[in-house]
Amino acid sequence: MRLYFLLVALLSLACNQVQTATMELLQGTWQHVEDPTNYLVFEKNLRKEIAGGMSEWDSEAFILSDKCLNESDKGAEATTEKGYYISCAQSNLCWFVEEVDKDNLVLSYMGRGNFLTYKRVKK
Repeated sequence: MRLYFLLVALLSLACNQVQTATMELLQGTWQHVEDPTNYLVFEKNLRKEIAGGMSEWDSEAFILSDKCLNESDKGAEATTEKGYYISCAQSNLCWFVEEVDKDNLVLSYMGRGNFLTYKRVKK
């Protein structure tokens, strides 16, 4: 029984480390590779986006979780990955983090399944 609780605790710790690492890698400014006017910024739990034709940033709090937390995406097929969904409750939008590292970000928009590819903006 103690072994079971130890395994559960270790799995929980591993999942939290994945979420923390993903959150840290997301932080900063990203530029869309196909639309250079489109920028995405993550500042703690705030997601901001702007593109050509917009006069101000679209900003909203987000939650990084193991599944989409939005009503419209609750039926979407979930992956076995943990801590890789970006859910924005106000706009009812959700993205899956396909890839993130110090230079690249690839998101899958759950509403359509299309991929959005970004490069980190160096300061």
